[in-house]
Amino acid sequence: MSSDNIVFQSFRCIKRRLLTKAYQPTIPSVPSLAWFLPISLDNMKNQRRLSKKKTDEHATLHGVMFPPQTYKRREEAVVDEILLSEVSSGFPALNLHLNEIDQSYRHQDTLETSPHSPTSNEPVPVAKNRYLAYLRHTLFTVYRRLFTIVFLVNAVPAIFMATHRRMSFSALATAASTNLFVAVLIRQSFAVTCIFRAAKLVPWSVPLIARRWLAMCYCYGGIHSGTAIAGTIWWIALSIVMLVEQVCKSSASGLRFSCYLAWIVALLLCIIITFALPRLRRKWHNAFELTHRFLTWTSLILFWTQNLLLVSHTVSTTPKHTFFGHLTRTPTFWVLSALTALTIYPWLYVRTWHFTATLLSEHAIRLSFSNTLPPFSVIRLSTSPLMEWHPFATFPSISPTGSPENALLISRAGDWTHRIIQQAHNQAKHTNSSISATRTIPLILSVRLTPQPGVLSLTPLFPRIILLTTGSGIGPCLSSLLLAPQAQSIRLIWCTRNPEATYGQSLLNLVRDLDTSAVIIDTDVRGRPDLARKAWEEYMAFGAEAVFVLGNERTTREVVGQLVRWGVPAFGPVFDS
Repeated sequence: MSSDNIVFQSFRCIKRRLLTKAYQPTIPSVPSLAWFLPISLDNMKNQRRLSKKKTDEHATLHGVMFPPQTYKRREEAVVDEILLSEVSSGFPALNLHLNEIDQSYRHQDTLETSPHSPTSNEPVPVAKNRYLAYLRHTLFTVYRRLFTIVFLVNAVPAIFMATHRRMSFSALATAASTNLFVAVLIRQSFAVTCIFRAAKLVPWSVPLIARRWLAMCYCYGGIHSGTAIAGTIWWIALSIVMLVEQVCKSSASGLRFSCYLAWIVALLLCIIITFALPRLRRKWHNAFELTHRFLTWTSLILFWTQNLLLVSHTVSTTPKHTFFGHLTRTPTFWVLSALTALTIYPWLYVRTWHFTATLLSEHAIRLSFSNTLPPFSVIRLSTSPLMEWHPFATFPSISPTGSPENALLISRAGDWTHRIIQQAHNQAKHTNSSISATRTIPLILSVRLTPQPGVLSLTPLFPRIILLTTGSGIGPCLSSLLLAPQAQSIRLIWCTRNPEATYGQSLLNLVRDLDTSAVIIDTDVRGRPDLARKAWEEYMAFGAEAVFVLGNERTTREVVGQLVRWGVPAFGPVFDS
């Protein structure tokens, strides 16, 4: 290796180390080069002295005030100036290499910086009562408020039954079955579609505060969780009443067996709720899906059996009613019938679709299909329909032949997505060269023909919005960009690692065509920025009415929570629904 190349590589490491320190969350001072090179460091000391002068919100450099986000790039400029002025004069190869790095960074600056980025030094707002704001958006979220309302509604009949001592088998069974029916109904695709479409009918002339509350309709999961737990509590109450007041005092074998069934169902419902708790659901997601599906079916069958035994016992004690006549007169029968229909309904629409998988990288693939879907649709895919289903947001696309189609992005985010991507790559290796050259292969997956809208389908509620997404979340955002109303303006912030290498140049070009001022942040080069701060800056500069966040669970929760505490209408998927 030549001496120029050795110096070339050495100073590349020096600059990388300096810039790594410069990208820390707090505003750093430029580190000394004394332990790198035995050279004069007067210029470096001056820069260190200047960089230490900072105010509460901003840093001073070369006598100019810069906000923290801009200061990171100014810190880089200082490093470039020092390296160039101190050592490059004696090393032509190093001088050439540093110039190439500077050009690449300047190109990256244009990639990551929107022309609408704010230049003011205005700090982010501070809540008047930060403790109240924290409680409001952690313990008292809309999801939990809906959960609480469900319990308050159930408290009314519970108090009435307790005060009037009317805890009959029929009343308790009806209360339990009604709550469980609502829990299943609110999760059906047609119910979710009705909720979202009703919200989108509101015009922009309606005050922002009303549209802001309507946009929170995606928190309907609070009703699902609340009614499921309330139904379980009603069922446990029924089991206790049967055990204490009736079954233990009766010799009827039918009632004893009915009591056993009631307690088995209560146990199964408790297991379902336990695995649905957020921490357990994240840790054992496959177990959550299996218990939610198979134990629910088992509980429904036992519920029917127990109800038929109770009706049989009632008919035997009151001969004036026939079995079928008394059965059809009980509310529980009709609620159970509707509950059974809702359980069977989605499985009638399971189909097998043919997809064309485009290999974007080792991290992501794109699935295209010719089947038609409503705008902003989320479909569920599976390789084993009885075991697991995974939702993916779709966006409209154009096939190579020019015909319209739909597409979705899959990135490595779990064991199932890892298997699908690996299967696509393995299949590409064993296909003929013509298919491999285009990096497209056919895939067959099971699909539920019951698509439902996602959170981003609510973006038309606002005339000007910010879309903040990470990684493959760019897929759903493309729907909002492609299907936006003509008068709507959207600013996109996309934070991902090496977007061109991960998702392909064609997708990157599409993003730039849809939003010429999109802020694309390459985390491989810049690291992960403060997304909440970045969203707030673009929100202020763009004059937006709302921010929609789409990322992983932790990122979405933290960014949405921070923005809302700053008074910004922010929305993102609720993952524990």
